[in-house]
Amino acid sequence: MRLPARIFLLSLLGTLTAAPASAAVTLQGTRIVYDGNKSATTVNASNRGDTVALAQVWLDDGDIHAKAGTQKVPFVVTPTTRRIDAGASQAYRLTYAPMAGTALPADRESLLYFNLLDIPPKPDDMEGRNVLQFAMRTRIKLFYRPAGLVGNAQDAAAALLWTREGDALRIRNPTSYHVTFSTVTLPDGRTLDADMIAPGAEMRLALPDGATMPASIAFQWLDDYGTPRDAQARVQLRCLVPGTAQCES
Repeated sequence: MRLPARIFLLSLLGTLTAAPASAAVTLQGTRIVYDGNKSATTVNASNRGDTVALAQVWLDDGDIHAKAGTQKVPFVVTPTTRRIDAGASQAYRLTYAPMAGTALPADRESLLYFNLLDIPPKPDDMEGRNVLQFAMRTRIKLFYRPAGLVGNAQDAAAALLWTREGDALRIRNPTSYHVTFSTVTLPDGRTLDADMIAPGAEMRLALPDGATMPASIAFQWLDDYGTPRDAQARVQLRCLVPGTAQCES
C-alpha cells in the first residue's frame, strides 16, 4: 500500500543545535473520495502524540509548492486550523462549492490534494536553549467523483487497454475514473515504473533491457480504500479504433 506523501518543514528557533521533535497527527486513510451525490464528506485526523498539536489543513490542485490558501479550488474546508489535544481526534468537513471559473468537469473524476501540516508546540523549557523543530506535512489524493458518471470505479482497472509500441507498453484509460497502480509486473518478475493514469489519458512504459514483449501483464491497482487489488490484462498488438476495445492480438 502506498503511504501518504510526507514533507518535513523546518521551524528554526535559535541555532541548529537541538534534536528535532517528531510529528504525531495522522490522517485516517491514504486517499479521499468525494462522492458528488453527497453534500459533503469528512476527513478524520488523530493526535497520537502525548502533547497538544496545532494542525492546519488546505487543498491544492497539484502544485506541491503552493502555499496554504493561495489556490482557487472549488471546495470549502472547515476548520482550517485547530489545536488537537493528545489522544484526541478532529473531523474536517469538505464541501464542494464552486465559484465562477472553478467548477470541476462533470463527465470525469478530478484529482486534487488534501494537505495537513502538523506544527509541534514549543517546548516548555526553551529558556536558554537553541531548538530546531520539525513540522510534518501529510499530503494525500482527493478524488472528486461527480454524480452520474458512466461506469463504475471498481471496473476501471479491467477496462484499461494495453497495447504494444516498439519496446514499450502503452496503456490507455477509456474510463471516467483514475486508476492508481501499486505494481506492474512482467512474466520474468521484473516490475515497471507506473503510478496513476487519469481518465482518457495514455501512459507509455518502457521495457527494461533484455525483456521480451509479454502476451499478458500482471498488475495491482488500489481501490477507494487504498487496498491493492490483483489484476491481469492481455497485451494487444494494436487498436483498430483508438480509444476503444477493438484491438487485435
